[in-house]
Amino acid sequence: MEFIDREKEMKVLEREWENRPSFVVLYGRRRVGKTRLMREFSKGRKTFFFTFPEAIKEVQMREFKRALASFLRDELILKVETDNWFDLLSYLAERAEDCLIVLDEFTYAIKSDRKILSDLQRVWDGILSEKNVMLVISGSLLGMMWDDVLSHASPLYGRRTRSLHLKPLDYPNALKFFEDKEYGIRAYMLVGGIPPYLRLASRYSSIEEFVREEFLSDYGLFYDEPYIILGEELRELKSYFSILRAIAEGNRRLERIANYLGLPARSVYPYIETLMRLGFVEKETPILGSRKVSLYRISDPVLLSWFVLTYPQMAEIASGTAKLADLYKVFSVRFEDLAREFLLFKRPFEFETLGRWWFRGEEIDIVALGGDIASLIEVKWRDLSERDAGRILKGLEGKAELVRFDGKFRFGIIARSVEGKEGLRKKCYLIWDLEDFY
Repeated sequence: MEFIDREKEMKVLEREWENRPSFVVLYGRRRVGKTRLMREFSKGRKTFFFTFPEAIKEVQMREFKRALASFLRDELILKVETDNWFDLLSYLAERAEDCLIVLDEFTYAIKSDRKILSDLQRVWDGILSEKNVMLVISGSLLGMMWDDVLSHASPLYGRRTRSLHLKPLDYPNALKFFEDKEYGIRAYMLVGGIPPYLRLASRYSSIEEFVREEFLSDYGLFYDEPYIILGEELRELKSYFSILRAIAEGNRRLERIANYLGLPARSVYPYIETLMRLGFVEKETPILGSRKVSLYRISDPVLLSWFVLTYPQMAEIASGTAKLADLYKVFSVRFEDLAREFLLFKRPFEFETLGRWWFRGEEIDIVALGGDIASLIEVKWRDLSERDAGRILKGLEGKAELVRFDGKFRFGIIARSVEGKEGLRKKCYLIWDLEDFY
C-alpha cells in the first residue's frame, strides 16, 4: 500500500541519522503507523529491526537471538545461554557499526522484564553512544512509554536525542485513501486518521454498509476494538466504560458524569484524568469567559463512534436488529472537530486561536480570535437553505451580545452544504461547506 504523508517525521528521522550517534524514542497509539514509518525509513539502510512479541521473556529472547543471528550472519548467538538482556544487547552493540537499530513495541519487553530499561541504558552509555549508530525504540502503550521511558525516573532519562509522538493522519491525508471525497469525510469522522481503519473503510461503497458490517456486526473489526484499545492501558474497565458511556450520552460536566455513575465527583475525576492523559478524553473550557466551567468530550473518534453506535446495541447486534439511527449523532459531534481542523489547516482567514464558547445555556461552536476581531461560527451537519442560513446568522448576532469581547464581531457558518453561499459571502459572512474542505 502507498505510504501516505509523514513527511515531517521522515525529515526529523533523517536529521537524527545525519547526526549519529542518536537515540530516538517513537511513541503513539496502536495502529497509528509507527512500524510502517520505521520500515519506510529503514529502506536502503543497514538495519537491525526487531519487533518484540507480546509474550513471556523467554520467548522474546529466543526470537531476538534468531533476529540477531540473521542480521549478524552469526549462528553462534543461537547457542548462547542467558536470561539477561544486557548480554544480548551488548552482543548486538559491539558488532553494530554504521547502522540503524529499531526495537519496535519495546513496551512489551518492559512488561515482561523491567530490567531491560537499565540494561539498555548501560549498553547505550558504554557502547552505542560512542558508535556511528542510530537507535530507535518505539511503543504503543502510552502510559508505559511516559512513565518508564520518557519520565525523569526512567533509567533512560537524558539519553534520548529526540522523541516523536506519532499522531493520526489529518483529514487532507486521510482523504487520499478514497476516490469519493464525501465518503472519505464521513469515514474520517467515524474512525479518525488511523491508516488501517481508513484502508478498511475504503473497501466499502457506502457508510451505511461500512457501519453495519464493521460496527454493528459481531464479526466486525470495531465490535471489540475498544476492549483492546482500553484494555492494554487500563484496569477497572467497567469504571472507564461507564464514564465514556456517560459522556457519549451528553453528560459532559463532571457533576453530571458523577451522577450518571452514582458516585461523588472527587472519586470520578482521577479516572477522567487518566483518560485525558492517554488522549481518549479532552477537557474543554470556554475560549472567552470563566475558565472554571469545564466540559469533557471523547476525543478518540473510534471510541466516540463505538459508544454511540455499538455499545448501546450489543443485544440488538446479537439478534441482528441493530439500527443506524444514531449515526447522525456521531457526525454532528465529529463535524465540529472537522470544522476546527479545516480552519487550522486551510487558514481561510487570519486568527490566532480558536475554541468553543458557552454561557448560561447558550453556546457557539467555534470562536476564532485574531487581534480585535472575534469570528463566531456555527457548525451544522446538514444541508442549509438560504433561509436556514439567514436564521442561524441572525441567532449568532444575538449570542454576540453575551460574549465578553472588546472588539468587532464577524459571523459565519460551516455546514454540509449552504444554498446561496456566494451571495452570503458577498455580504461579508464567513461561509464554508464540504466543497471547500476538498
